[in-house]
Amino acid sequence: MDLEHVCVVHRRWFQNLRVREQRPDYVEYRLLGRFYGLRQEVLARGGPVDTDHYWYEFTTAIARMRVEGKLDGEDGNLTQAEVITFEFAAALAPIFWLLRPLFIHQKRDILAADTALLEREYALDQRGFQRKESTSPRVVVYGGNGFFGRIIVDDLLRHTTARIEIASRSACTVEFPGFECRVRYVESDLRNEASVLHTIAGADLVIVAAGPFQGMPQTVLHACIAECVPYIDVADDRDFVRRAYALTGSEGAPKGMVALIGCSVVPGLTSLLTQFAQDTVRRIIQTKICISPGTRHPRGPGSFACLLSTVGQEYTAPADGNERPVTGWTQPERVSFPSPMGDRTVYRVVDIADHFIQPRYFGTKTVEFRIGSELSVLNWMLCVLRRLRQTLGIGVSGLVSISRVLVRVAALFGSTAGGVMVEVGGYAGEEHHSETWCAFTGDGGERIPSMLPAIAADMILRKEITGTGIVPLTDWIARDRLVDELAARGIRVAVRSGGGDWRTVGNLRD
Repeated sequence: MDLEHVCVVHRRWFQNLRVREQRPDYVEYRLLGRFYGLRQEVLARGGPVDTDHYWYEFTTAIARMRVEGKLDGEDGNLTQAEVITFEFAAALAPIFWLLRPLFIHQKRDILAADTALLEREYALDQRGFQRKESTSPRVVVYGGNGFFGRIIVDDLLRHTTARIEIASRSACTVEFPGFECRVRYVESDLRNEASVLHTIAGADLVIVAAGPFQGMPQTVLHACIAECVPYIDVADDRDFVRRAYALTGSEGAPKGMVALIGCSVVPGLTSLLTQFAQDTVRRIIQTKICISPGTRHPRGPGSFACLLSTVGQEYTAPADGNERPVTGWTQPERVSFPSPMGDRTVYRVVDIADHFIQPRYFGTKTVEFRIGSELSVLNWMLCVLRRLRQTLGIGVSGLVSISRVLVRVAALFGSTAGGVMVEVGGYAGEEHHSETWCAFTGDGGERIPSMLPAIAADMILRKEITGTGIVPLTDWIARDRLVDELAARGIRVAVRSGGGDWRTVGNLRD
């Protein structure tokens, strides 16, 4: 039983199909009905009774239509009979009676299209046509309809042949022009283990791009371990990443199941940039990470909730080998990014995963993370908000909506230039050195957090990343390969030694 053709064959009447459940004996979808301009959410479900009988029904807020169908005859000479039953409130009976001609016209149009489709399939079968099953890999992306998830999906559609399933609780559809046939939408709650297991079964790769990661359960990682499915997430929260490492270390991963934890700007890209700097600074003592995103494209509610939850809140960060307290959105510092970004003011903000990853992989004693907007007014607003939260104890939930409105207004004056910079200080022998690496772009800086998981996904699908368990963030991709991959996506890499000038690099073998 399959109703997925409904939004293709009957696009005049239905659109935006989202899968809720799909089994050989039962299917359930949500879709958008378009009854002569009346748009309403529809729950569609159905299944076979036996080889010659079937049923399906469409349920809306005001009515339910159930169809009992029967097929008689042989292929090429089938007779189809359907009994249609409507259920609705008695008070609506006069309205439905008046609309009866419209229902009849709609059903005739649907039957005509179904008949034409069946006749076409029969004619192709008679000519010996053999349908080729798709061999393209299947990738499930949780949060693929969110801000960063959409960019990941778009990159995968452009650089791979993968079929993408976008999974979320509401399965809201988004547009990917030219790639509609390779994208489907699935309702799946990543906090529900049964839902996740059902969704990822048989997948070639699962990516978690939903957020925020603060407090998020690791249901998807558990499920991927159980089903031996490669896993990537874009986690930036220290506690989430630490729990993921502990989970994989304690339970172990089945042979061939790889996991890239935190494969985004932090700690993924920052770990790679730190690794590049370690060629010069052999013994790393301090790492300073600075991010300044463009403001032209405001982020989603998850990103806002994550940022606002840190304003005025205290956390700890590695400092001289110990954990020292830091208050969110304090300690402003003026730093210099490569042109066209230039100088930006950045602030200590949040307890990020680098506070766990940097000491683990590099033995770093002090880790500082700062972020700041290109617009001084936004930085000032967050400083005011910090003082208000500290003084009045204002919660996050009431601030997300108003903050998004203010940022949308500010976006009119912003740009899309953005970048991430990692300054590493330490020793080569007895001599002190510092080196700074930066990934940046003057146009489309909002794409940077999504590029690393997209590149990693492509490499996993090509079997270029193999093994078992957590893949170290420092060595899964060669330096020259990363520079080339980023350059192909319009993102440049620059490096400077000490306080010298920035040098933009292409392939470092050039």
